[in-house]
Amino acid sequence: MDFFTQRYYAEEMKQQRAEAIHLSFAAYLDRANFEVKFLSEQIGDGETIDSLFQLHDVLFFGGLDFFYASLTDGRFMEDPRIRLYTRDEVAGLTKGVGTDVWQHISSSDNGEFLVYKYSLEADSEGLSKGFFYGFISLNNNLALASDLIGSAEADYLQINNVLGHPLLIEQLNSFSDDAPYVKHESTLSLPTLEDKLAVEVRYSRPLVESFSSWAIIGSLSVLIGLMVLYWFVQWHAQRTLFMPIAGLPALGRIDTLTYQEFEPLLAQLSHFQVRLKARDQHLDLLLNSLQAAILFCDESARVTDINEEAATIFPESATAKTIFDMTPIACHQPIQRALKGEYGGGFELELKDHPKVYAFQTHTFVNEHGFRSVMLVGKDVSEVRRLRWHLTHRFPRQAFDRPQPLPQLIFQEMSAHSELLTKYPEATVSWLVVVGELLKSIAEQPEELVQECSLGHLILQQQDWLEQKLIAQDRQYQIELSLEDAVLHGRWTTDHAHMIKTALLLCMHGSTTGRHLVFGWDKKGLLIKVYGADDSSPSVTWLCQEYPKLLKGRYEVSKGGYIKMTSAVDTVVSDVSEAALNVNAAFITNDFVDTDRVHQLLTSLAIEYDCYASFAEFSSASAPYHCQYDLLLIGLGDIDLAETYVQKLVHVSEEDELPILYLADHLADHTGNNWLCSHQLMAFSLLEHIKALNHLPAIRMGEWATQETNFIITGGSSISQVIWQSELSAHGYVVRREVDVENLVSVLRHTSPVIIIVLDDKTALRANKLHLVQLVNTRWVVLEDFSGRPDTMLFMDMDERIPDSTVVASLLQTLKI
Repeated sequence: MDFFTQRYYAEEMKQQRAEAIHLSFAAYLDRANFEVKFLSEQIGDGETIDSLFQLHDVLFFGGLDFFYASLTDGRFMEDPRIRLYTRDEVAGLTKGVGTDVWQHISSSDNGEFLVYKYSLEADSEGLSKGFFYGFISLNNNLALASDLIGSAEADYLQINNVLGHPLLIEQLNSFSDDAPYVKHESTLSLPTLEDKLAVEVRYSRPLVESFSSWAIIGSLSVLIGLMVLYWFVQWHAQRTLFMPIAGLPALGRIDTLTYQEFEPLLAQLSHFQVRLKARDQHLDLLLNSLQAAILFCDESARVTDINEEAATIFPESATAKTIFDMTPIACHQPIQRALKGEYGGGFELELKDHPKVYAFQTHTFVNEHGFRSVMLVGKDVSEVRRLRWHLTHRFPRQAFDRPQPLPQLIFQEMSAHSELLTKYPEATVSWLVVVGELLKSIAEQPEELVQECSLGHLILQQQDWLEQKLIAQDRQYQIELSLEDAVLHGRWTTDHAHMIKTALLLCMHGSTTGRHLVFGWDKKGLLIKVYGADDSSPSVTWLCQEYPKLLKGRYEVSKGGYIKMTSAVDTVVSDVSEAALNVNAAFITNDFVDTDRVHQLLTSLAIEYDCYASFAEFSSASAPYHCQYDLLLIGLGDIDLAETYVQKLVHVSEEDELPILYLADHLADHTGNNWLCSHQLMAFSLLEHIKALNHLPAIRMGEWATQETNFIITGGSSISQVIWQSELSAHGYVVRREVDVENLVSVLRHTSPVIIIVLDDKTALRANKLHLVQLVNTRWVVLEDFSGRPDTMLFMDMDERIPDSTVVASLLQTLKI
């Protein structure tokens, strides 16, 4: 064995690997011992072989491959897995095996096993019930072989008995006997193992260790010789070839070159330098003739080039290190944003020594080194500002300082909607009218109207305005505004309202799924984020850019249809009361689509509510008759059906108005003012409606139950109750179902006269025992006669008929209604 093999595989490391094999083998036998004892206890308790195989955790994660139990009464339990390992009789294999120790045995079909004999628990007379035998296969045990070879981190593992006969052989796929390897042998001796076993492990030798020391020394010598030869060739080529090439840029030393092959290259290089010098002269002439101050700055804000007019404005440019040393602090932020990659920025610079004002625009570009740089272009706007000042003071009503839409912008808007104008003329015309009004309002000087209200109220106003103006609109968008931000008050101008309308139009015009608006507050005022506004119209895009400028805000746009607008707003401190949320509500879904959002809304506002699928369920359930509701939410699916039941409620309650709020996916004209649309600010709108309806009386279904024509159906099956309810409801009666007759004990003592229809005799007997039939405000009708029926219970023979109009008429005749 050579030096490297001795270094990497020392005897101490081999001994540690052998010790790891001993520990792994001992741990495997411990798991098997636990499984032997556990299964023997189960057999001692009378468990069968089928029930033992239900213990999956023990059988799957234990160490036994199969087991065998021999009982004193002549019975035995044989694991069916035995036939996977040997064909011999197990009783013959267990002869002469000692107890409480693992012993090696061999079968006639070359099977090698470790067997453990364990005595079962004694019975009540102290006699043993038999013995339990646990077997571990050695030559067919992948789990044991994997544990042992993994613990030793070896490539080959072999376990032999004391005679040298192999019991277990395992090797990795990458191991080959033909390749060099390192071998280590040790003896496996454990307290619970009767026989000693010999363990042999092998480790493949790495490729680099196959080389002997003289081969490595020879390789290093050849490598050093090649490196010396490479250095000599490189030095000679550098001196005789590349040094003359390096002198080519020095045009004044052409005669010193000794290679005629470089003369065409030198001539072409000279021609390029002449052209480059001419272009530099043209660029300097252009920069000095533009009547503008132009500066170029690199990524560190150092001035790299400047024209004559800019040098006049900044005389300290020759000594200043950066552009920030030459400009006031107020101008630094636009320059910094331009260096970060922002387009379209600018600032105005008022000179101290000269009565001039320059308006600078920043332009970002990438220089020859791949770094972001910026160009500043400033124009003298002193005369423009002077004329604007005179015009503003002479004609104060004229909006010379407001943005004016160009005629081609209107032409682009109409061209974008030309195809829609032929398909949907009314909707397209209404859209163009709304856009035209916004373009007109931004161009004209608005009246100084300041409205103090909450942000949520302002947004709802703009949504209502757009819904009235637009004939058809896409409502597949959402508005996100937290309740804390919605209730904050501010002083809003007309431009604020128009900017919110413009943001709403961005979502209405888009076709991207998942588009939504996010309203909120930042440090300066209002914050609007629009997601999914990829295909906005030209006019709406222009309005989104101009309104933030009017309101001292900013406009930012990013990839993926993300637009951010801000504006300055004066906030007003206001007190917001949470008492209006302490209400008990009922929600009738009907076929309203967005019910999940309503459930989330009521849960987030901590409003206690009961949910009903329809008006029939609401009127038939028992819960509405036991409580009162401060608010009733009605999902507008079938509007006519909703109005019919609402009219009944109003008529029975004898009130002019009830706290009812309609939920719809669009605004319905005949629902009054108490409506809530799913695409609007539902949380804020619900809070406002709760406050507005707080003065109205609560809805009490007990008042509905005061009519004599009221029916309560109990007993029988749910299907029969529903059939009776639908038939009686079709005749205009108020009907509700009661699952358990015991629930009527507390109800019937406090209600006005009511008719109870009992569908089976068992329920009627139960009601008679509860003395409910003795109440003077009840009239009872039973459909199944029984012995001992009191006179207060009328019997109606159905003759196995299904409830229909004829049956209902017969019932009413019996009751004399």
